[in-house]
Amino acid sequence: MTADRPAVAPATPGPATAGRARTLHRLRHHHRRVPAASAAKVFALLAAVRIAGAVSLPLMVLSVGLSAAVVAVLDRAEWAAAGLRRFRLLPALAGTGLVVLAYADTVFATRAGFGRGADNWTFLVPGLFRQMAPGQPVVIGTAMVLCMGFLVPLVEEVCYRGVLYDAVERTRGPFAAIAVTSAGWALVHLGDYGLNPFNARVICGVLPSVFAMGVALGVCRAWTGSALASAVAQGTANLLLLAWVLWAL
Repeated sequence: MTADRPAVAPATPGPATAGRARTLHRLRHHHRRVPAASAAKVFALLAAVRIAGAVSLPLMVLSVGLSAAVVAVLDRAEWAAAGLRRFRLLPALAGTGLVVLAYADTVFATRAGFGRGADNWTFLVPGLFRQMAPGQPVVIGTAMVLCMGFLVPLVEEVCYRGVLYDAVERTRGPFAAIAVTSAGWALVHLGDYGLNPFNARVICGVLPSVFAMGVALGVCRAWTGSALASAVAQGTANLLLLAWVLWAL
């Protein structure tokens, strides 16, 4: 026979852990109660950090992390409603085709309107990565493919066509959700193009271009019900855009 072991009391969370849990509970409760107002506050924070990234590389990187963290306003049971779920193949293929066409249209329209130089925002894409690792072409190329094809699409689509889209759709419907998230997504791209250095022609090109791309991504989200399908569509279109820009340079 063995001696009875003394009962071990369950560990209690420390003050910091309990405080974080209470804060998270309040955020989620607020988002469930007033999703549109909650989404507006989330977007205001994201936009401020992302646009400030025009003059600060650390803030640009921070904006990616904040976009991913937006999912914290949802309980796990709410993820599917926000588009964080699997998708059917045929609607996703149709949505991806639409997004690629939208990218192609805006790329050619931008080239026709602004040429192939510093006034065309699409030709500035490689420069975003060259400033991160100057003189290291292998690192730059790897970063471009991983970020443009996988990381950025996943983070952005979960944020914009996921959490924010769902919040607007619940109160205003899918058409408003597509329009609002597309406009917001276009606005935050000023953190990447047109402000540093300031170039009004770049701004005039990037805002309508990214808005049109966002509309196509929003339609993909509506067709599939999945922000993950939109992430696949954006990643595919981004890599095709990147390949074209590098070929055309």
